[in-house]
Amino acid sequence: MRVVIGYASAHRSTASIAERIAERLRDLGHAVDLESFDELASVDSYDCLILGSAVHNGQWLPAAEEAVDNLLIHDALRDKYVWTFSVSSVGETSSLLSPRLAQLLRRHIPEPIAFALLHNLSDIQGHRSFAGAIAPGQWSGLGNIVFRLMGGRYGNATDHADIDRWALRIANALAVHRSA
Repeated sequence: MRVVIGYASAHRSTASIAERIAERLRDLGHAVDLESFDELASVDSYDCLILGSAVHNGQWLPAAEEAVDNLLIHDALRDKYVWTFSVSSVGETSSLLSPRLAQLLRRHIPEPIAFALLHNLSDIQGHRSFAGAIAPGQWSGLGNIVFRLMGGRYGNATDHADIDRWALRIANALAVHRSA
């Protein structure tokens, strides 16, 4: 099966997660193309799409939202296997925020609009939230204050083992679809 990973990244964190997913799927024998949404012209030749974006202010980045709108408008998701991922300060298994706040946020963070559209209009196979990296100066002054008040710490909270497990789940699902 041909796979494309489309992503929108603000500060390379989402790009590095997309690259890791691509590497794992290639290691498992899948043909994978990796494209930022700005460069992704067509998905017609792919059987599987893995779509991801950084999350800012609770939403996917504008490039991701625009790409999703275009895919849905052109009916490009018909008969394709679609997985999605989001990258923010709180992931499923790690976080840049205090553990207590991260646990609370995991239960109450609303879905980004683009993901909700995808979920309503196509057969999403799965979604995963990953924590990324935040460096001083990436947020505004007020954003930095709020981040620190929420127990935030600068650095990289990416859980590579979680990314690898998720990529393996995708590879196993693709193997089932291929043999069916």
